[in-house]
Amino acid sequence: MRASPAPDRRSAARSPSSGRVEISFANPHLVTLEAELLETSSTGFRAAHTCKHLAPGLDVQFRRATCAGQARVIWTHVLEDRRVSGFIVL
Repeated sequence: MRASPAPDRRSAARSPSSGRVEISFANPHLVTLEAELLETSSTGFRAAHTCKHLAPGLDVQFRRATCAGQARVIWTHVLEDRRVSGFIVL
C-alpha cells in the first residue's frame, strides 16, 4: 500500500520564474552573490546558487529586476555541486 503524499502547507501559490537575484549578507564581512531565480510567490522565492554559507535562519538582502528587500533562508538542499534555497520575504 502506497502512503498518501503529505498535504501542501504552503500558504501562497508558486510561479516558475527565471532571471538573476543578487543576495547579500554579513559573514562577518559583506558577501554578495548572484543566484538563479527558480520560483516566486507572494511570500518568498526559491533560487539556485553555489554558496556554502546560505543556511536556514540567515537573514539576507536581495535584489531582483522587479523588487528588492530583506528575506530569511528557510531551507537549503545540496544537489551535487549546486545548492537550492528557499527564502521568505520579511
